This record gives sequence, structure tokens and C-alpha cells, in this order.
Amino acid sequence: MIRAIGHVALQVPNLNQSVGYAVQVMGLREVERRDGNAYLTHGSMHHSLQYVQGPRAALDHISLEADGVAGLERVRDALARSGVRVLSETPQEPGLARALRFLGPSGVVIEVYADMEGGQPPYVPSGVRPRKFGHITLKSSNLRELQGFLTSVLGFKLSDDIGPGMLVFLRCNPDHHGLAIAAGTDGHHHYAWEVESIADLARLGDLLDTLGRCFLWGPGRHGAGDNIFTYHHDPAGAIVEYYADMERIYDDRPPRIWDINDRRAANLWGASFTPEFIEDGLPNADPGESGRE
Repeated sequence: MIRAIGHVALQVPNLNQSVGYAVQVMGLREVERRDGNAYLTHGSMHHSLQYVQGPRAALDHISLEADGVAGLERVRDALARSGVRVLSETPQEPGLARALRFLGPSGVVIEVYADMEGGQPPYVPSGVRPRKFGHITLKSSNLRELQGFLTSVLGFKLSDDIGPGMLVFLRCNPDHHGLAIAAGTDGHHHYAWEVESIADLARLGDLLDTLGRCFLWGPGRHGAGDNIFTYHHDPAGAIVEYYADMERIYDDRPPRIWDINDRRAANLWGASFTPEFIEDGLPNADPGESGRE
């Protein structure tokens, strides 16, 4: 039903500053800007990151790529059977041929689309250009409800569970996780880009240092997911993860359950995350803040 994680749309108070940072540091290219929205890409697709001009930093919506038109229709049918409130059944962004949006548990707006426009021209990037958009981590005041919705309605599978019930990792393809959920105030914790190797993470650390910035956490290696990670804040306050070497799951292995006190779940190489790190992130945007219903 869901093929991959498409992109994240973040409301930001300073659109020019956020776009400039995405180009200079993250190596993206701005494809177009219209009606207070900026669309950026790391490759040939129309966009893999969207910024929405708004009064504060917040999560506008997350976007998932359906397994073609047939997959999108299966999503539509599953939402109808579950009584989910659909906000729109037509594309709300350029570059999308077919899409729908709906309100999920914990107040997260979810977009599912098929057939994003490709054909973006090659470009020589600044910064550290990722190889793909990797995953999104949400925060939820009712983690099990949101987890249940994603697995039973949208077909995600559980890969790892820390706590249990404090942090879960869900997959829609062989990547260990495309969505993760942390227990907390409803909103967005971080979004993640995959790079080629740990050498790219070193380049990012050096680049951040030249700009007077630094990593919030990392480099390290997660036990849940096996990926080498780094995290930093962007100018709007969103947490950005760059990672390499994530586990791929090609069978139906049982989910791994980790004790919350086992620091190896979070970092095989050193210290675990702090409570302050988990509490960080952005709230969900309020209806009407960026013009959505």
C-alpha cells in the first residue's frame, strides 16, 4: 500500500532563511516557490522537502508515497472503512498527479500520493547532499493508538520497540524504519536524510563547525536500526538527522524489544539520548496557521 516515505512539510517563520540553509548546508536545490511554499529536492523528483511560511516553526504534514495508483486506491478504501476524516482528495502541491490528505491520530496531517513528477535537472550542490529522504520521527501522546493506525490501516510493520512503548520503529519497505514514534507531546521530533557513508557525516560536522554550529548528538550507532547517526538543529529549530548504514529487513523477523534502560538501543558506541533530546522538536501546526482546513 505504502511504497516509501515521500517528504516532510514544515511550517517555518523565515522562509528565506530556511531555504538558504537547506541549499547551503543540506545540499538541496529549490525547485519552485509559490503561495508561501518552497519546494526543494535532493535529486530528480519534484520535491523531497517542503517549507511553508507561517507564524512559528511547526509540522504542517508528512507525505507518504503509495505503491502506484492501485496503492492509493487501497489507502482510500482503508480510510473509508476506518471512518478517517479526509481533508482533501485532490493534490495540494505541485508535482503530484494524485493525492489525498487526512487527519490521523495525535493530530498529524498525513498526505498519501502517487506519481510525483520527476525529471529535475542535475545540479552541482553546496553542502552535504543526501542520497535519499530517509524517515520521519513523530511524537505522540497516545503512541499505541498512532502505531495501531499506521500498522492496521496503512500496512506498516513494527521493527523495534524501545521501552517497550516509549519509542517504536515502523517500516513500509526493507528500510528498518520510515516512520518512528516517540512518546510525548503531539508533534514532530526529527526528519532524516540518508548519506553514502560515515565520511559524509564527517563532512557535515566540519561544515557545521565553520558556521558556528555543532551536532546535538552523535556520531554514534543506533542499536535499533543499526545506522550511524548525527543530529543537528536547522535555523527554524527542527531536528535534522543525517545517517548511513541502516539495517534492511527482507524477511518477517520478529520485532526486537529493548529495555528503556539499555543504552545500546539508542547508541552502541556511547551515551544514550537525554530526556531533553526526546522532549525537543516541533508541535503540530494549528488548523488555519498555514491556510489548511
